[in-house]
Amino acid sequence: MIPSKIIGRPTGENWVGLIDGFYSIVLTLLVIELPSVILETVNKIKDNANNVQILNIQTEMSTALGMVIIGYYAIFTIVYDIWSCHKTLLIGAKRLRVFAITTSLILFISSLMPPFYYLVNHFALEEVIREFGHHSDLIVARRWVFGIITIIYLLLAALAKSEKRKLGQNPERREELGYIFESSSTKALITVIIAAIVLSPPTYLPPPFGITSIAVITYFPINFFFFKKNHRR
Repeated sequence: MIPSKIIGRPTGENWVGLIDGFYSIVLTLLVIELPSVILETVNKIKDNANNVQILNIQTEMSTALGMVIIGYYAIFTIVYDIWSCHKTLLIGAKRLRVFAITTSLILFISSLMPPFYYLVNHFALEEVIREFGHHSDLIVARRWVFGIITIIYLLLAALAKSEKRKLGQNPERREELGYIFESSSTKALITVIIAAIVLSPPTYLPPPFGITSIAVITYFPINFFFFKKNHRR
């Protein structure tokens, strides 16, 4: 990405600053949207509230704000996990052309996460106040978020697999790449399963159950693979 005449032969470390800055921007965009989502939630509930039902208003508002905060924490955790895996793959990268193409694709897809997650929060308000006029729009927005997460984890798994096949990797690095491949592949599969469950009519669950489940459950395969490898030693 930077001319080799200026910096010499490029290595994986050339992308460290870019990736750190990019994911910081993604997380910043998510938190910037949070106040507007909270204000929108409060105003929407107040506009549809009955002054007599003060207790119900407070309950609905607390529930809605709790869902927004939990959902934000879940998406924050997922983005952090993606960043940690992506940055780990930078160290000692061998297939630089493959890495450059795959990384640019991952960054582009990751940039779609804040706007589509904002749409999820926007349309989810109607379910909180029991208005389902935009229920189909919410389903589409949630599918995009789940799809984005799935594709990113698949690309990370493919990048780890490609790096592992490259000659010259030491045993520790191969084990690390194998770990990222296994965990990323499992996370992609889990995301698809959770999306199928929470978006299917018989088992439909409103936000943020789906994204929170991904943030929690995807860490179990990491612990499982880590335990399995330590147990073999």
